[in-house]
Amino acid sequence: MRLQSLFGQIALALALASAAPCTAAFGSDLVLPGPDGTSFAFCPVKVKGGTSPLAGHPFIMGDPSGDFRTPPTSVVLGGGFTEGQDRLYYMGKFEVTESQYHAVMGDSKIAPDKADYPVTNVTYFDAMRFIDALNRWLYANAMKQLPRAGAFPAFVRLPSEEEWEFAARGGTLVEPTLFDSETPYGEDEELAAFEWFSGPDSSHNKLQKTGKLKPNPLGLHDMLGNVQEMTLALYRVEYYQGRSGGFAARGGHYLTAEDDMTSAKRSEEPFYLGSAEKGMKPNAKPTMGFRLVLAAPILTDREAIAAMDKAWKSHRSGAGASMPAALSVSSVDKQEEVPAMEALKRLQRIREALDKAGLSSALKKEISGTESALRDMAKVRRQADEDTARVLAKIAGERGMYLAANLRGYEVTKDAPTENLRRRSEQFAYNVRAGLENYGEIMVELGKLPKDAVLAGFDDQTKSLRAKISKESGSESEDTDARVKDLTAQVEKLAVTKAHYERYEKEKRFDAVGWSKDYAPAREADAPEN
Repeated sequence: MRLQSLFGQIALALALASAAPCTAAFGSDLVLPGPDGTSFAFCPVKVKGGTSPLAGHPFIMGDPSGDFRTPPTSVVLGGGFTEGQDRLYYMGKFEVTESQYHAVMGDSKIAPDKADYPVTNVTYFDAMRFIDALNRWLYANAMKQLPRAGAFPAFVRLPSEEEWEFAARGGTLVEPTLFDSETPYGEDEELAAFEWFSGPDSSHNKLQKTGKLKPNPLGLHDMLGNVQEMTLALYRVEYYQGRSGGFAARGGHYLTAEDDMTSAKRSEEPFYLGSAEKGMKPNAKPTMGFRLVLAAPILTDREAIAAMDKAWKSHRSGAGASMPAALSVSSVDKQEEVPAMEALKRLQRIREALDKAGLSSALKKEISGTESALRDMAKVRRQADEDTARVLAKIAGERGMYLAANLRGYEVTKDAPTENLRRRSEQFAYNVRAGLENYGEIMVELGKLPKDAVLAGFDDQTKSLRAKISKESGSESEDTDARVKDLTAQVEKLAVTKAHYERYEKEKRFDAVGWSKDYAPAREADAPEN
């Protein structure tokens, strides 16, 4: 047996023996074999929301007291596997060690006294090569031991930022107030019992062996310290929007100050370091390593695709309607309603926590006042939305009439033989282009409002026009017929405008060609006089 294999087995056995198992509520560790006698332990991390293909657990990433590197952001996390009534993914119980790394890579570079330390001084590309080699080994030697999504076996990869932070916060095994705290260990626990950080009270500014300290609530060791951990994600300031840079690394390390050790801690790591003068090389640091997750593809087979397709419509109109992806294209009132409801839930949790501590009547009044203010704000916003919807529905109808008139003018002058009519045709064409742009801007503004308020606005405008038609029809004026005809045309065009809004509200896409076609006049229209 190779020396590194012996050290690898001893190191892992000691780590597993000294480490607390993954919580019994989630089942025991999943331990997979590796080359040369190594093993890889994973803890199941359950997410709430059911077992639907689109099920997910919403939570807030980031730190409200932090800077631009950790902006509070609402996300939804799903799991690739199912167990009981929940979905789950598997997070590596430990950071990948020197013995594991070199056994998989098939070399003998490991020093005997470094076998059970986290592997460091490896690049992102080294980690990818390691992951590929391990997956190939598992598929060749341990296929039956891999969890499956449908018929598809799991694979190892780096965690996403969402997977990493959810696990670092303790997942569903901690109370919501503790989940939102800087660490998942509570005020009565010493951080040094769980994490390696800088100073004589912890790491002594040196890398430490894997798994020596207590695990977090999920049974995961060294999540926040010892080495900073690579993730699969490209770094963006706001997690999933903005320009992409290097890769995102999470957590602190043995040189990080205790006060800076939080579940939200993240940084950008360039793929290459150096300078234009001295040259560039792949980024490898003594303070950075990685851990693995077990995951699976989403669209694994035809059955999975069919299940996703079946669940999609009800998801986006039901539970998914309040999730970040749907809210990103929802009306402003919906975007405001969800965080307002979340704020009310947080206030309720604060009230319950303070009740246990003997909440004063004065503080109760303050919390109740804040709750009332949030609800009053929602009522004021609703009234403003309804008023705005009525005005914009009227403007949209008028812009539709403007488009129809200019499309008619262009249609009857575009092939005109005279210079005067050709100039008029060019003006009509310009008016149509500008009108479509303005029409699109109005659709965007309507799309920000509650759908029911906008539809009510169109209905109110239609009723107003029909009332005018009824009034004009009883008039004995010479131009009554002309006015009734014009008002009737407005009602007809308003129905077209309303249909355009409903299509835009659903698809969130401009359709200039379709809009023009719907407003285009009949071909037999008379040409205007020269």
